[in-house]
Formats: sequence, structure tokens, C-alpha cells
Amino acid sequence: MSNTLLSYALLILLAAIWGSSFLFIKVALGSITPLTIAAGRIALAGVILFVIMRVSGHHLPPRGRHWLFIGGAAALGNVLPFSLISFGERHVDSSLAAIMMSTIPLFTILMAHIMTDDEKLSTEKSVGVAVGFVGVVILIGPAALLDLGAQTVGQLTIACGALCYALSGIISRNLRHLPKLQSSAAIMVVAALMIVPIALIYDRPWTLSPTAIGVTSVVMLGVMATALAQVVILWILQMRGASFLSLNNYLVPLFGVFWGAVFLSEWPGTHVKFAFAIILLGVLIAQGGVTKLLHPRRKDVRKPVT
Repeated sequence: MSNTLLSYALLILLAAIWGSSFLFIKVALGSITPLTIAAGRIALAGVILFVIMRVSGHHLPPRGRHWLFIGGAAALGNVLPFSLISFGERHVDSSLAAIMMSTIPLFTILMAHIMTDDEKLSTEKSVGVAVGFVGVVILIGPAALLDLGAQTVGQLTIACGALCYALSGIISRNLRHLPKLQSSAAIMVVAALMIVPIALIYDRPWTLSPTAIGVTSVVMLGVMATALAQVVILWILQMRGASFLSLNNYLVPLFGVFWGAVFLSEWPGTHVKFAFAIILLGVLIAQGGVTKLLHPRRKDVRKPVT
């Protein structure tokens, strides 16, 4: 298999794995609390990635300022989003949760404008973000935003998880100087040290009565949707880089909807499909996709919005 075919196969595999996480969360919620689900998957993934790192002959990063960014990435890239998505899915279908993740690139563009000096909003990015968030409003429903019921709160909670992912991505740019396997293992270990005590104190998981399928779902989340996914990410980054990996923003929600429909009979309504299409259109515009399609040889020079 050529490197090109292998990279696309890995990209599809990663999207399928990540997309399945929303299904496993929904199933686990039948007998396990949200914090315990998040703590279980993070702890399992932390152990696995640490072992892989050590077997590969590496150690955790040395002392230094980068541990502040590792802590930030652990909290914003794992602890908070895993917990928020699990809480949100108590009231929201897994397929809808997956669709909400398509907003990550929009949040990333907005946060990069605020937090960086060299990634300011251009006219094209501004239009794309505006279109994308119109899709979010359609998805949640304008009336629902005025009357915050359980499902609306669940959707907004998941959207906050997407925002956390975006912030984590920006913070993680400060770890580029570290070997990726070391930083990934360190982030997951720190995330486990953060959330496991919280889950033990607030959830008291030993008082729960989890079903076999619930425990299996948490194991699948930790081993496959977190640890294995991270290994695939590192492989893709080594082969094709971050720009190629970002194509997952389009694929993960599609797989999330697919798994929810196949295993949970969650069939999105017409307005959900329409909203999803609007969000993806916004992401495409914001990432310069329309300009590249119309002017494939034109140099991308965009004036920042002041």
C-alpha cells in the first residue's frame, strides 16, 4: 500500500474510532455516571500511552515551563471535554453530540484570533464563522435557546466541550518542541491525575452497579477511542502533517451519526441534516476551501479584519 493510500486509510480509521466514542458514551451512561466514564477512559489511556512511551525508550519530558502547557492541554483537551460531553449526552442523542463537534474548527479560528498575534480573522474567516454559527443556532433551535430545557442545556454543554478542544489545540502549539509521543503520554497522565480523584470523591464509583456492556463501553473508550486514536494521530502527523489531519473535522461527525443510526436507531431529523450542512459549509469557507476551489492557483493572501 502506498503512503498516500495508507494515510487516507488511517484518516478514515481515526474518524471511525473517534466517531464511535459518542456511541460508547451513550451506552455507558445507562449504568455509569459521566465523571466516572471520563475518569475511566482517561486513566486507561494514560496507562497505555505511558507504557508505549517507555517501551519505545522514551521518558516523560524534563522539568520546565512546558509542564504548564501540558497541564492546560490535559484539562482542556481531556478532563473538561470528556466530562462535558458525557454530561451532555444524558439528554442528547450520540449522533447530535457528534455533529456538535463539527464546531471545533470554528471555535479554533475565533480563539486563535483572540489568543495569537499571527492568526487574526480575515474577511473569509469571519464569513465562515458567521455561517457556521448560524448552523449551530438552527441545530439547537432559536426557540430552544430562549427556553433552556434539558436537551438545550445538553447541547450547550457539548458545545462547551468543543470549545475546550479548540482551546487545547491552541495551547498545545507551545509543545511543538517536545517529541509528540512524550507530550501525548504526559498530557494523558496529568489528565488522569486530575480527574480520577474528582471522580472518586464526587461519584464514589464503588457504589455504582455498572452493567457488563457499560464497563465494556468505558474500556473501549479508554483503549480504542483515546489511546489507540492518539497512536493513529501520531502516525498521521508523521506521514502527512497537521493540515491533513484536520480533514477529520469533516469525517468524525459523519461517523458519529452513522454509528448512532446503526446501533441506537438515532435518525437525525431534516433540520439537523440541514444545520449540519450549514456548519460544514461555514467550516469550509473559514478554512479557505471555497477560495481554493475557485482559484486553485491563486496565492492565499487575506487581509485581517480590523
